[in-house]
Amino acid sequence: MAHVPLFIDLRDKCIVIFGGGHVGERKAKMFCAYGLTKVVSTSFTPELMKMADSGLVNAIVDDLKDVKKYLDGAFIVVPATNNRALNGLIADQAKAMNILVNQVDDIGEVIVPSVIHKDDIHIGISTMGKSPAAARFLRLRIEELIENVALMVTLQNELRGILKKEIDSQLERKRILESIINDHGVWMALARSYDAGLHAALEIVEHERMKPRATT
Repeated sequence: MAHVPLFIDLRDKCIVIFGGGHVGERKAKMFCAYGLTKVVSTSFTPELMKMADSGLVNAIVDDLKDVKKYLDGAFIVVPATNNRALNGLIADQAKAMNILVNQVDDIGEVIVPSVIHKDDIHIGISTMGKSPAAARFLRLRIEELIENVALMVTLQNELRGILKKEIDSQLERKRILESIINDHGVWMALARSYDAGLHAALEIVEHERMKPRATT
């Protein structure tokens, strides 16, 4: 099975989770931040009930004897009951309806990675289910590394707007932005503050603009 890493906008998309135990709760906490989340189960954890009362999820009490009626309109289905055979049945019915499946007891079509959010930077890490501990370890290490990268993203975006007003050539703008992102002094300045990094970058912009250009 070939998996392609993607970022998908789940706004207004329906995610249906079958099972109201701790696994269903964990999945609901993650998915409800991004899409319209339903949890269908015979019972629910106290935390899931609080989430339902707060309007974060739609909790539906059902004996799960006819799960197909909840599949219409679903974008992602999560079989998270404590019955492995039932989970398999739900997955099979969802796949037959061309609905994506995030399985909790197997590698399904949708794998939820360990995620890092840092301002405009979003990184997903997965070991394809082989070692969640290794994914968490990598997430912690990467979080340490990208502290100033988020500031650089913001800085590059601001500089791009400035350069568009002053330099017509896209290639020239790209060259200047690349020289800034590869400049150790700018990174050192960003470690002190954003304003210091911006000042250092603007000095490079001015220096680069003053360089004589070859003419033909």
